[in-house]
Amino acid sequence: MHATSIADNAVGKPTPFRNPFRMLIHPEPWLALIFALTSFVIGLIWFVLHVTFFSIGVSLIFALFGIPILVAWLYVWVWGASLERARVRALLGVEIREPYKPLPEGSWFSRFLAKIQDRHVWLDLLYTVLLFPIGLAEFTIVIVVISVAATAITAPLWAAFGGWEVDTGWWALDSDPIGATIVFLIGCLFLFGMPYVFVGMGRGHAWLARHLLGTDREAELTARVSQLTESRGRALESAVIDLRRIERDLHDGAQQRLVKLSMDLGLAREMLDTDPEKARELIAEAHEEAKRAMNEIRDLARGIHPAVLTDRGLGAAVTALAARSPVPVELDVELTGRPPESVESNAYFIIAEGLTNIARHSQATRARVAIRQENGTLLIDIEDDGVGGAEVAAGTGLTGMFDRVAALEGKLHVDSPEGEGTRIHVELPCES
Repeated sequence: MHATSIADNAVGKPTPFRNPFRMLIHPEPWLALIFALTSFVIGLIWFVLHVTFFSIGVSLIFALFGIPILVAWLYVWVWGASLERARVRALLGVEIREPYKPLPEGSWFSRFLAKIQDRHVWLDLLYTVLLFPIGLAEFTIVIVVISVAATAITAPLWAAFGGWEVDTGWWALDSDPIGATIVFLIGCLFLFGMPYVFVGMGRGHAWLARHLLGTDREAELTARVSQLTESRGRALESAVIDLRRIERDLHDGAQQRLVKLSMDLGLAREMLDTDPEKARELIAEAHEEAKRAMNEIRDLARGIHPAVLTDRGLGAAVTALAARSPVPVELDVELTGRPPESVESNAYFIIAEGLTNIARHSQATRARVAIRQENGTLLIDIEDDGVGGAEVAAGTGLTGMFDRVAALEGKLHVDSPEGEGTRIHVELPCES
C-alpha cells in the first residue's frame, strides 16, 4: 500500500527536511502535532469505553444481559477504527483502506460469526487499546519539547526581570548574560528540532495505523489477482458467446439474404429476354433484399465496434445510441478530450448495455446518461425511473458491465431500490 505524507498531498512537494527554517512553516509538523494531541484525548476516551464495556459485559454475562453489551462493544470499536482511518487520512495524509473480508449473505447471526472470525476486527481492538498509552507518550513528548523550547528561548527575559538559576548537580547556570545566552541557544535547538520530532511521531503512528487498521499487502494482492482471474474468465466466456452470436447472425441473417439475392438475380437474368416484366420485379425484390442485408451487416458491425465511435468519438456514438433507444434518453456529455481507445470502447459498450437493460427490464419512461472527465477519470452515470431492483449478482447484463469495469481497474456502483429506479455510477481511469 502506497502512503504519502500530508506534505505531498497539500503542498505538492516533499517535506523540506534539510531546511529547518522551512520546516517551521511547513504544514506536516503542525498537523502531526494536532494528531498527537487528539490521540491522547481519543485514547483516553477509548480506555474508558473499553473498561466500561468489558467490566459490565463480563459481569452480566451469566445473566444474559452481558452478551448484547459485548456484541455492541465489538461494533463500537469497529466503528471507532473507521473514524481513526479518517483521522489518519485527514491529518497525516495516509490513505488506509478497510481490510475486512466481505460478509456472507444470510442471517445477522451468520454475518456476525464471520465478522468475529476476521482477524482485522481484533487488530482494530488492539489499535484502540494501544491508542491511550501511545497517545499519552506522544502528549508527554509534545509538552516536554514545547515547554523546554518556550522556557529556554525566553531565558533572557527571565534574566532581565526576575533572575533564575539552573543547578543539575554537575553543572549550573545562573541569570548572568552568558548563562542566559547558553540557555537561549539550547532553546533554539529545541525550537528547530520540534518539527522533526512531530513529523517522526506522526509518521511512526501512521506506520502503526497502516499495519493494524489496514489490509495486508499480500492479502490485498491475492484478492486482486483472484478478482482479475474471475473477471478474465468471465470476459473470455463473454467473448466466446459474442463470437457464436456473430456467427449465428451472419449465418441466419445476412448470409441467407445474400443467398436469396443471388438466386433472385440469377432468375432475373434467365427471364430477362422471355419475361422482362417478371425480371424487373425480381430485380426490384433483389434490390430490397440487398438493402436489408446491408442493414443487418451494419447492425452487426455496430455491435462489434461502431464506426462512429472510431471516427467521431464517444459523445457522437452515445448520441446515436440514445437516438435508437425505445426509452427517451437525456444526454449530458462533457468531455475535455478523447479518452484512450480501450477506455472509450469499454465506456461505449457499458452505456449500450445499460440502455439495453433499461429498455428490456426497467419499465422506465425516461432515462439519463451523463459523461464527464475529472482528474484523469471518466465518470459515467446511467439513471432511469423504472421499477428498480437490479443486482450485479443476478446474472443480468450488469455482470458484463462489472467485468468491463474490473478489467480497467475502475469502479462500478449500482443503486437500485425497489420501485425507485436504477442509478449506475462508473469510474474508469483514463490517464494515458
